[in-house]
Amino acid sequence: MPTVRRMKAKLALMGEGGVGKTSLIRRFVLNEYQDTYLHTIGTKVSKIELTVPYGADVEVQLSMSIFDIMGQRGFRDLVKETYYHGAQALMGVCDLTRKDSLHSLNDWIPSALEVAGDVPVFLVVNKRDLRERQAISEDDIRTLAEPFRAPYIYTSARTGEFVEDAFNALAIEVVDRAFQLEQARAVERGLREKVLSLLEKRRSLGLTKNQFFEILRGVNFDDLKAELTRLEGEGLVTVMWSGASDFTVFITPQGAAAGRPVTWEEE
Repeated sequence: MPTVRRMKAKLALMGEGGVGKTSLIRRFVLNEYQDTYLHTIGTKVSKIELTVPYGADVEVQLSMSIFDIMGQRGFRDLVKETYYHGAQALMGVCDLTRKDSLHSLNDWIPSALEVAGDVPVFLVVNKRDLRERQAISEDDIRTLAEPFRAPYIYTSARTGEFVEDAFNALAIEVVDRAFQLEQARAVERGLREKVLSLLEKRRSLGLTKNQFFEILRGVNFDDLKAELTRLEGEGLVTVMWSGASDFTVFITPQGAAAGRPVTWEEE
């Protein structure tokens, strides 16, 4: 039996009015399509439960909230702080038959990333069922997608083609990012504890760069430097630099207290 993990995620869609954002969500969540223009007033949230495998032994039960926004730019600018805040992923949607809808994502995506931070971005080129009216070339799509490292996919909300693939690919990326972040934080905590513990034992003698690398096998210079910078910023250590790449580190009284192991009292 796989280990089951549970997580919540927020996905925010963006793009001009009429590109099919609402229809894509409706197709993915309900497997329905309405052959009339669905005009979103303000913002709307849909929810879906997904099962996402991670490796051979872990299964993630992902509760995804999908946010839909009205396409008018004035409204976007009015609500962008709350709309994009806390999003784990972004989906930019354009209409294969409207070149302007692709170019407008050059405004939508940076605006979203300012609020959401470094999250995955996927580009969805909708209405592939209207290829006879195609107004966007592959080069156009690639040129827009590359600066944002955004994979792109052609979909049709009308027929359902590749709609599940688009949303499922983003769900997999969200889960992968969550585990990578969890692992990175565990490594950071481990390095932090080791550094403080070593310095607490050395007290006024401190530790040189070479001594750190003799003891902490496998740690690279950039990771150690970043951790020492954080600790110094918190007032836990003092770093004395000798040139650009050599240093000696001393623990502060505050850092010594943080580096001591906790002793539990017997009841």
